[in-house]
Amino acid sequence: MKFRINQIKLWFKNNSESRVLNFENNKVNVITGGSGTGKSSILSIIDYCLLSTNARIPETAINENILWYGINFNINDKNFSIIRKQPKNNIGSKEIYFSGTGNMPDFPIQNNDITQVKTVIEKEFGIDEKFRMPYGGKHIAAGSKISYRYFLLFNTLSEDTISHTNTFFDYDLYDRDKYVEALERIFYLAIGVDDVGNVLAREKLENLEKELIRIEKRKKAVDKEELLFGKNIQDLIIKAQEYDLIERKLFTSDEGQQRLKSLINNFEAPVVYSNNIQQVDELNKQKRSLWRKIRNLERFNNEYQQYKINLKKDYESLKPINYLTENFGDLIPTLELKTFLQSLTDSLQQIKIEISKKVSLASNVKSEIDGLKKQIDFIDQELGRYPTTDNDFANGIQKYIFIGEIKAQLKFYEDKWNTDEDIYFTSEIEEDISLLRETIQDNNDKRRIMLSDLEAVIQSYYNSSKSMGVYGDFKVYFDLKGKTLKVRKPNEQVSFTIGSKSNYMFLHLFLFLGLHEHFISQKIGFVPQFLFLDQPSQPYYEGNADKDKKDLEDDDDKIKLQDAFKLLNDFIERVNNELDQDFQIILLEHAPKDYWEELNLQNFHLVEEFREGNALIPKDAINN
Repeated sequence: MKFRINQIKLWFKNNSESRVLNFENNKVNVITGGSGTGKSSILSIIDYCLLSTNARIPETAINENILWYGINFNINDKNFSIIRKQPKNNIGSKEIYFSGTGNMPDFPIQNNDITQVKTVIEKEFGIDEKFRMPYGGKHIAAGSKISYRYFLLFNTLSEDTISHTNTFFDYDLYDRDKYVEALERIFYLAIGVDDVGNVLAREKLENLEKELIRIEKRKKAVDKEELLFGKNIQDLIIKAQEYDLIERKLFTSDEGQQRLKSLINNFEAPVVYSNNIQQVDELNKQKRSLWRKIRNLERFNNEYQQYKINLKKDYESLKPINYLTENFGDLIPTLELKTFLQSLTDSLQQIKIEISKKVSLASNVKSEIDGLKKQIDFIDQELGRYPTTDNDFANGIQKYIFIGEIKAQLKFYEDKWNTDEDIYFTSEIEEDISLLRETIQDNNDKRRIMLSDLEAVIQSYYNSSKSMGVYGDFKVYFDLKGKTLKVRKPNEQVSFTIGSKSNYMFLHLFLFLGLHEHFISQKIGFVPQFLFLDQPSQPYYEGNADKDKKDLEDDDDKIKLQDAFKLLNDFIERVNNELDQDFQIILLEHAPKDYWEELNLQNFHLVEEFREGNALIPKDAINN
């Protein structure tokens, strides 16, 4: 996305002449100077004018003397001005002047509100109301709007970050925890793995899947509640019957619900249904009759068992008859003996027949008893649905109170039930989920390719530098989890700790220059073609007793810093000539202008030199 800052303007409280800093496009715009001159506040001023919620502008010497902060900038060939009143207690002011034509007034007056101005800027960043976070975290809610400010993480390297060993993005410049989560969620969108349509479709899919899971859980809960609902209705029915408010009969849950409604709507005078107690009496009579049958059958069964025992005894006593019959020839053969033996043989045969019937008869009796007991169980269930007591009301008022209680409880049950009527209609959600799954692109291959391309671009900048010493032939790789750039030996997978802050400063430059070339090549519309760097010379001046000394004592340090300057100069050259695009860098430095002028770096432009009394806040603007 085309972006450049044209001017920073500060209006002072004592009405002294405004401070104006002008910047050029397609240049490395340098503000150099000693410590304590306010140059590092410029990043905080730009961030504040780009509508940060909180301000990181130092109060002493800077904010205490400034009334309004303003920037003039271009986005996509459109010129804008944002001027904002000084913050109070680091909280951003809501007083804002905005111009859609880039006008910078002699003295600003509030003419807009921040919400409207943010909407304009978001539109230029390609962000609309539908552009929302696909998933949430501890500090960002799922479905919250994606802010254009999240993409500014790719545009700044503050003095605290530019040579940090573990942090490569300016989380602390903004809201650390929130912006760590934000980068995790926008990274693939920023590098071109995802497009807006895919992000929105995935967000909608995740919301629908969560809704479907919620409905399925509710379905299971409702299925359990359905039984409880029916029991609650039956309890109300029984209680109403006990008070003779409705007839004493059995009701299903639906019938009971309707009967109670009818009772509530038509209740006028007491109606006594006690004469219907005969239904309970009839069931009890049936139950007693069944018990009599059971007792008779059990008594018969006991007597039959004794009969079987006696038969067996008779059978055993007659068994010798078979022997006598078979050996009749050995006896004295008389007619009387033969007749007697035949009579005994016939009796033995009859006993055999009777014994053979006993199993079938015993089984039938047991089956009959079991059947009668089942009938008794059924009658007990029916009796359980009838009230077992009769309650009287002390007076008519109590009756009306009880009707009110029924109405309240019934409404509670019905309201709870009715809220779930729509949970069974999930076919439309399931159809939407199916369509979205077909629509969403599988980005695994694209992700691998994009990351490989990004690392290749970063590697090209790494290889172009002469300042990595013994690590010069190493390979870079981007650690997705930590969002950091690491190096490894060729053909090895383990990363190396590379020691000095100078090396880490260069890694930051390699990463950000590689990212921006990737953004431009992929035509990413969310990230401004702009980079703010705060003192890449920090590793070389750090610990210097004379912090205002311009020249570095170590020639090697100077050579490395000049190598960094050349890297930036060549980047502008490459973007302009090979990629045919614009790019702007704002560089805050401690090193003197001689360091880039010696190299004849044509793309460097000196904006201001804060030395020998010159500072961001002129002496005549300071309130004594």
